[in-house]
Amino acid sequence: MNRSKTQLLRIFITWLLFSFIVCPTQAQTPVLKEVDIIDTLNGYVKNAIFYKYDLVAEIAKSGQSENILQELESKADNHQLRARFYAIKAAVFLHEDVKPEINSMAEYRASEVVQSRVLSLYEKTMNEAYLSGDDRLIAQASLICGQVYHSLKELALAVTYTLNGLELNEKLGIANSPHNYLVVGEILYKIREYEECVKNSIKAFKLFEKLKQPGDTVRMMFSSNTAALGYHRRQQYDSAFYWYKASLKAATALNLDIWKGIIGGNMGQIFFEQKKYDTALVLFQTDHKFSKAEKLFDNAANSLQWAARTQVRLGNTKAALQYVREAFRLLEQAPEMFYLRNTYVAAVDVFKALGNYDSAFYYNTKYSALNDSLERVIAISGIAVSKARANDEKSRYHIQSLQSEREKQVFQRNVLIAAIILLGMVGFLVITRQRLKAKLQVERMEQEKQRMQQEIASAREQLKMFTENIVEKTSLIEKLEEQAKNKGESSEQQVLMSELSRQTILTEDDWLKFKSLFEKIYPTFFQQLKEISADITVAEQRMAALTRMQLTSKQMAAMLGISVDSVHKTRQRLRQRLQLSSDINLDEYIAGI
Repeated sequence: MNRSKTQLLRIFITWLLFSFIVCPTQAQTPVLKEVDIIDTLNGYVKNAIFYKYDLVAEIAKSGQSENILQELESKADNHQLRARFYAIKAAVFLHEDVKPEINSMAEYRASEVVQSRVLSLYEKTMNEAYLSGDDRLIAQASLICGQVYHSLKELALAVTYTLNGLELNEKLGIANSPHNYLVVGEILYKIREYEECVKNSIKAFKLFEKLKQPGDTVRMMFSSNTAALGYHRRQQYDSAFYWYKASLKAATALNLDIWKGIIGGNMGQIFFEQKKYDTALVLFQTDHKFSKAEKLFDNAANSLQWAARTQVRLGNTKAALQYVREAFRLLEQAPEMFYLRNTYVAAVDVFKALGNYDSAFYYNTKYSALNDSLERVIAISGIAVSKARANDEKSRYHIQSLQSEREKQVFQRNVLIAAIILLGMVGFLVITRQRLKAKLQVERMEQEKQRMQQEIASAREQLKMFTENIVEKTSLIEKLEEQAKNKGESSEQQVLMSELSRQTILTEDDWLKFKSLFEKIYPTFFQQLKEISADITVAEQRMAALTRMQLTSKQMAAMLGISVDSVHKTRQRLRQRLQLSSDINLDEYIAGI
């Protein structure tokens, strides 16, 4: 629900890509000769058109596409023509009339061989565009490549090239298609670039609103919902409500109950966070009803787990339990990992409210494992986008530098009499190259700085979650121990109590994971400790780290599997090891390391 990952959205995006990239026209049976195709391509160059899909369809339907493409490649004698040729060749490979020897066109397009071939051709398209030095052509090629990479689920490349194309067109004063802003806004939301997501989604909405083409009301609904989600995640609730209402207005105009439910469910999450539980519950229940009626079981499950959390807050634990169990059943029919993670959280809430701490502990463990996996994927995606943009800039610079070098060599070979002018130009090119190099180096350093900041922020969040999970686990186990004691300790229960005691101890693996995350945030902490006291023990290092995290003595004891009194003794040994006088506060001293 909150990610708008429904079957309806997927159908719409698929249609959007084909309608915009492909722009199908009536099939033409006559096949053009190679010379006529070259004339057509030259006409595209003259009129600043990248290409039209009717040409792709004619080549694909000719039955001689391989021979035609081979001839065309030999006759495309400049960067403008070659950029268009490689893009057309890739489009021919993806055309349904290629008649692949495989069960279905979908399987053909999804095959690694075809994807590799297509990606290679679009890489050549971009290289030729960069070599041309024509920003208009580079923008056109970037947008086409971005759309294709999105359809092939190469999100890092998709967002990189689409943003490049949009930015170049804006720089050139050329109007962009709102479709591109819509798609890139959705991708940016997935990788949690919420500020850029909002900007692009609002641009899409305003352009759709201005153009008022058939079907634009649907697109306005999607773009405004994505903008609202971006504001929602940034906790700017007034702005989120504004755009949710704009999206709801479009859904109402289209009489789309399913989307009225989805958008209402998104708004319900804000009401939940504002503790307006009665209002939130109605919205979640409505979303569940419409989603289930449309067989969007994953979205129905997500709305239901939110309803379960709301019922817990309202004190209706039996209803909450019923909702959670139904949510798990729905997710079996339509698995969706983000919604499953949310449902684990709801299950923990419900079972804690019921006093069933063993079940709460079970679902908390399931949540932690799945959340770690999902967060890792998102972090990697964000880094992948940064790397893709840096690599593209590096590639563009390298290709254009090579082109400049070739042109310089030709100039030197053919214009010997203009030696003084040539030297001046060479000097200018060298200075320009150095400036570009320096600029690229600064940009790389800035990107590396941003990447490191993202990693530190991620490590800080993981360390916080790691510590909270350990404390939560300990709390649950203590309550289990108390329940077991109240029932009397049989031999079987004594074995259980022993096992529970071992689980509360911070193992070596736990410590290594904790230390790894800790060092990302405080990289010199342990090194400085050893410089202050070379013979400091591992136990004292652990105590220093937990003190730096500002945990209470009880939490430290729980995490280390020792008594509070032992914590105090270890802290006293640490104070002695650091040779601190009685008037120095240990916590403040360690916070300054």
